[in-house]
Amino acid sequence: MAVYSVHLPVGGPSAAAEAAFVREGFSFAAFLYGPLFLIWRGFFLAAAFWLVAALSLIGLAAAGTLSAGSILVLLFFMHLWLGVEANRLIERQLWRKGYDLAEIVAAPGLEEAEMTFYRAIGPSAETAPAPAAAPGPARAAPGVIGSLPEPDRRGAGR
Repeated sequence: MAVYSVHLPVGGPSAAAEAAFVREGFSFAAFLYGPLFLIWRGFFLAAAFWLVAALSLIGLAAAGTLSAGSILVLLFFMHLWLGVEANRLIERQLWRKGYDLAEIVAAPGLEEAEMTFYRAIGPSAETAPAPAAAPGPARAAPGVIGSLPEPDRRGAGR
């Protein structure tokens, strides 16, 4: 069973409609594709750092400082680190866009997580409220002008 974090934009009536679901755990796409994953998700600065680190390792290998085996091990650990931290990067990106963590949902898949979340929050804020009942006809209160009662005829001359 997968665990998803649900992020909602701060404020706004349609916050639930714009919910973002991020799967918790290891990202195999980030592990396998590394810098391509970073570019695809829009992490251009992180992709630039990745490129600098990879070129530095290649430069160290060309200078004879590191062996080819150690370069492969370091690149493997770079990919492993990215696979572990990729979802944290996505959550941080959502936070910068104004999304806050709203819920943690456990479900077998994304569709089930969405159904569980929307079922838990109830009807969406976008649904129109039921129309209010029409007010009945106003009754005239005898002996009242505005908010003060009419003066009593017996006590008018005092």
